[in-house]
Amino acid sequence: MGGDCRTAGARHKRVWLAVALAPAMAVGALAIQQAAAARAELAPAAIPAPATWPDDRITIANLGHATLLMNFLGSRIITDPTLFDRIGLAVGPLFTIGPQRLVAPPLRPDQLQALDVILITHAHMDHLDLPSLRALPKRATVITCSGCGTLLRPLGFHDVRELRWGESTAVGDLKVTAMAARHWGKRWPPFGRNYGFNSYVIEKREHRMLLACDSAMTEVFGALRDHPLDIAAFSNGAYDPWIWNHANPEQVWQMFEESGARYLVPIHWGTFRLSREPLDEPLRRLVAAAGSASDRIALRQIGGTWTLPEVLPHDAGIANSGAGN
Repeated sequence: MGGDCRTAGARHKRVWLAVALAPAMAVGALAIQQAAAARAELAPAAIPAPATWPDDRITIANLGHATLLMNFLGSRIITDPTLFDRIGLAVGPLFTIGPQRLVAPPLRPDQLQALDVILITHAHMDHLDLPSLRALPKRATVITCSGCGTLLRPLGFHDVRELRWGESTAVGDLKVTAMAARHWGKRWPPFGRNYGFNSYVIEKREHRMLLACDSAMTEVFGALRDHPLDIAAFSNGAYDPWIWNHANPEQVWQMFEESGARYLVPIHWGTFRLSREPLDEPLRRLVAAAGSASDRIALRQIGGTWTLPEVLPHDAGIANSGAGN
């Protein structure tokens, strides 16, 4: 009896101590986060001007990590938006616990112009960032993988569409089709729900683009070769030591070539430190792997803007105006 009382008393003391320390721990975490945020971020290489982009071209800006802002022949698209200083566990509107950006966001949410489509490839916190999504217009159509709708609908979006591999949807005259990758979709690994993961083929007026999900080396993108792609965006980072879920630069170049695309847009590099390789290594190795064809690599700077050339490669060879921007 006495032992039970002592055990119960010790348990109550532990509960009381946890409750008493919780505010101090929260304040301490906030202080650490704010102190870290005070470190200077690098400025982006350029500032995109989406208000000036024409509706009869395909123009893409690299906003860092896997976030591309596009005017795809008049359809305004953003992919996996991460628009603030951190990614990770968002504690309401107060702060986020997780990796800090090394390059400042090139644009604020209110500078993006009107958005028609938000593409979410999977539920990982560096791709489905709740604070960024809360800041985006709720009139935009959100296209995501099967399962992620439960995370997105509570944010207030009116049109959330979940696609399984092989399924398509249309937003106006823009068609989006989901396809596979070699990755995984749990938000809280190794536990919890698997929300799925998607790559996407975007099509409009006979122009096609691949937005590849984070992926280890796979042959699935070779199936696209029979229907030519203008552009393919591949993740090119976080491969050391995560090579079983992310491709290294040489593998990225191989998958790009197998896809048959004309131009490669590398993403998922240089913004957050998520792995061990040096921050400049992914792009250096990718350019080296491309060799004499490296002019096919577009958007090599965070903040850079690139427009698909009007002269098609089969007419006049590959001429990438501004590929290094």
